[in-house]
Amino acid sequence: MKQLFLLLSCIAIVYVNATVRTVSNNPSTIAQYNTIQAAVDASSSGDSIYIHGSPNDYTAFTITEKRLTIIGPGWSPNKNLPFLVRVPGITFNGTGCDNSEIQGLVITSTVQISSNSPDNLRFIRNQFLNNQISLLQSSTTYTGYLFEGNLFDGCLVNASTVSNFVNFIFQNNYFYESSSPNGNIFGFTNATNVLLDHNLWFGPAVNAVTCFGNNCRFLIITNNIFVRRNPATNNTFSTFNNNITFNAGTNNPWAVNSNTNAGGNVENLDPQMVDQAAVNAGTNNPLLNFTIAAGPANNTGSDGKDMGLLFDPSGSLNWTNSRISRIPFIFSMNITNPTIPAGGSLNVQVEARKNN
Repeated sequence: MKQLFLLLSCIAIVYVNATVRTVSNNPSTIAQYNTIQAAVDASSSGDSIYIHGSPNDYTAFTITEKRLTIIGPGWSPNKNLPFLVRVPGITFNGTGCDNSEIQGLVITSTVQISSNSPDNLRFIRNQFLNNQISLLQSSTTYTGYLFEGNLFDGCLVNASTVSNFVNFIFQNNYFYESSSPNGNIFGFTNATNVLLDHNLWFGPAVNAVTCFGNNCRFLIITNNIFVRRNPATNNTFSTFNNNITFNAGTNNPWAVNSNTNAGGNVENLDPQMVDQAAVNAGTNNPLLNFTIAAGPANNTGSDGKDMGLLFDPSGSLNWTNSRISRIPFIFSMNITNPTIPAGGSLNVQVEARKNN
């Protein structure tokens, strides 16, 4: 029970100035609300919502003019009963949503950034599954978005070509596309300080599959690995440094389309990840071992780290930890004496773990 107390104490310290609400649509799990929308409606700006993993899909929800932190268990939680939080869609309405964070969800339909687009949204350690993140408000400016440690599985980040995108970071993400020729990043025509750093892009051997679509321009592309995915098509006036390509269609994207070669790029060489054979085969498994022990991608990033996904031994930027949310969690809970006499003591053994 000491571990459980420690877990609850850590959570209380982190969120001492905000109300925490809990959600579960699984009748066997106790929570304050059984829909995410009900918890959102009851919350005020600055509050947090913890959603229990469940064998049942949740319903879509809308956040209107509130700054909220919404946390699920992750896209592959490493614990007993690894249930997910599957949500068919999320809508953000209004600038009051500035600085909101979505973490640890599996989102299976559109993430809609609606009218009066908010700034500084953070999407951390989610799975975006065969859907799109819609940034389609016309003639506006989207500022300060962070996409970190996410699994983009057939997902399109769909931006309006007549809006501006400023200070975006796509960092330590897994971009997998099986067949669509449109690209995972779409329509970033007016980009200022849009950084794509330490990502892995790959998929099966399908012709014409690109990373970018609809006239992306002025991107900053650093420390990425591109395997069988073309980073040149629909990408102009962008700056490349310390990237590596392998069977990418156009293996020197920094030399075409008025792009800039800022140095350190490696053309058409095997990155030599531990599970490189599976990556080459287009195996869609984010739990593969993507670490690099030797070869042209080893310690050759602009920051002295390996190209591709990050595996920092400390801190939050470690792909191994991206499968689960960044909060302490109960790994297992066992009742050691399920049969007790009247007036006896029930013994419960709880194992809690932290996750950076």
